[in-house]
Amino acid sequence: MSDPSSAPPPQPSAPPEPEGPAPARHEHLLELDAGGKGWKRRRAVDYLKISPAGMELHHGGMLREPLVLPLGAIAVAAAEIGAARALPSEGRFPILRRIAGAKVVPREEGVEGWLWTSAGGSAFLSLCEDDDAPNVALVFAHPLGEDIVTRTFEPASVATVAARSPLGSPAVYGLLMRVTDVLHAQNTFRKFNVANPLTDKEVPPTLRRALPTDVSADPTVRFNDSARATQSVAPPGLA
Repeated sequence: MSDPSSAPPPQPSAPPEPEGPAPARHEHLLELDAGGKGWKRRRAVDYLKISPAGMELHHGGMLREPLVLPLGAIAVAAAEIGAARALPSEGRFPILRRIAGAKVVPREEGVEGWLWTSAGGSAFLSLCEDDDAPNVALVFAHPLGEDIVTRTFEPASVATVAARSPLGSPAVYGLLMRVTDVLHAQNTFRKFNVANPLTDKEVPPTLRRALPTDVSADPTVRFNDSARATQSVAPPGLA
C-alpha cells in the first residue's frame, strides 16, 4: 500500500468561465432616465450605446428595433446639467452663432435660440416623459429619412414625426433624451469627438425655440486674439 503522504498535492481547479460574452472594449452605455412614473417604469432599461463603431439607441416605447447609426451621423452631441423639472421660462441647449471655422460668439454675448424651452418644447423628437426636461441632445448631420424612420420607430412615433415635419414626410433632425448620469455623457461625447459646439449652422431657424429674455448674438464681439493684439506693446524705437 502506498503512503498517502507521498501523493502529489491536489491541483487547484480552474476558475469558472464567465457567463455570456465579455463586454466589448471602448463601449460606453448611457442609461436613459425612466422618470418617477409612467409606463416606462414597467419596461427593460433603455440606453444609448456609443462606441467607435457608432451609436446604438434602445428605447422600448419609441423604437421597434434599435436605432443604429455611424458616429459620422452625429453632428453634435450635447449634455447639459439640469433638473428633471425645469423652471417656467427655462431653455436647454443654447444655439450659438458661428463666425468662421470653429469660432462662435460666446453664450454670454447672446444666443440664436434654444433646442428646447419649458414653454415651447422642441421641434426635435423627445424620448423623455411629458413632464421631464431633457439633459442630452443629439443633432444629426443629415435628417433621418422616411425609410429608416418607418422601419425603426413605432407607428405612433412615426405619426408624431410626420406631423411636425415641414413637408409632411417623416424626418428626424435629432433626438432629445434624459440620461441618469449626465457627467458620464459629457465625458463620453468628448472622448468620441462629438461634443461639438451647437450653432446656427446645424440648427435652421424653423427648428429653434426662443425665450422672451433672449439677446441676439453680437457678431462683432472681439475674440482673445484681437484683444491680445490691441494690448500689445511695440518694441522700442518702433512705437
